[in-house]
This record gives sequence, structure tokens and C-alpha cells, in this order.
Amino acid sequence: MKGFTLIEMLVSVAIFTVVMTMALSALLIMTESDRRAQTLKVAVNNLNFSLESMSRTIRTGFVYHCDINANPITSPRDCNSGATSLAFLDADRQQIVYCRGEGSSCSSSGAAILRSVNGGAYSQITSPEVSISGLLFYVTGAESAAIQPKVTILLSGSVQIDADSSSGFNLETSVTQRLYDQ
Repeated sequence: MKGFTLIEMLVSVAIFTVVMTMALSALLIMTESDRRAQTLKVAVNNLNFSLESMSRTIRTGFVYHCDINANPITSPRDCNSGATSLAFLDADRQQIVYCRGEGSSCSSSGAAILRSVNGGAYSQITSPEVSISGLLFYVTGAESAAIQPKVTILLSGSVQIDADSSSGFNLETSVTQRLYDQ
């Protein structure tokens, strides 16, 4: 059996180095992709939880009042052209308000979904990674005893994955009042 020459050894070490560099690069790229996918998953799960929580609370509510700027909030009010806020009474007769806003106040330039209970301070129900650019509520049947009230929610925005990238979304869901009006 013949021994390796110096040139053969240098060539084999060079090939080994190139292969390991490529493998390490692939591993680093996969790790970064996995981190980004996990970040996106957490943010989307938060968005899903927020929308599902809103839907469940609205479903068991009554006296839906679209657009909290139109008074009085205590009477039902339809809106076929969409409104940026929704007030209603929940199953415990507490007044719940949902709107888009920033910090502790509703505003059309806000980037979060806010919730208030019984006129209290607004609290953010979406995570900071989720930026809401549009929130509209359509209410039908709240003013009529002939049809069951229905709320349609249109939601759009983006999820921040990292400093350089984000992913947009458009969601729509409809919620019908669970209890029939008597």
C-alpha cells in the first residue's frame, strides 16, 4: 500500500474544508429560517387568539352598537358601511368596546386592537409584533327584531418577523348572536 503524498493530503484537506464550510453555511441558514418561522408562528397565534376571543365575546353579547362615536351607546345600531369600533353588552351585562388604537385610546392611526370593559381603560389585545392597519365592523340586524344580529369583522395588517421583513394578512370573520332576541 502506497502512502499519501503531500499534494494529495493538501487536496483532501481543501476538499474537506470546502464541504464543511458549505454544510455549516446550510446549517446556519436553516437555523435562521427556523427562528423566523417560529417568530411568525407566535405572532400569528397571538392574532388568532385575539380574533377568536373577540368572536366568542361578541357571539354571547347583545345590544350591538356600531361606531362608539354615535350616541347613545345603550341602543342597538346597525352599520352597513362599516365602522371602526363596536360596543355591546356581554353575557354579564358589562359594556365591551373593541376598536383600533394606540396606547389607551381609539384612533384610526393606531396599530393595535384595543378592548375596554365598562368604560374602563383600553387595553391592547394584540402583541407588539402584530401591526393592525385596518379594522372594520359591519353590524346587521341589531335594530331589527325580524333577523338575528350579525357582526362581520374585517381585519388587515402585518406581522413583523424581524427588523427587515414582515408578512401581511387580511382576515374576515362573521359572528352571529348566540341567543335569539325575544
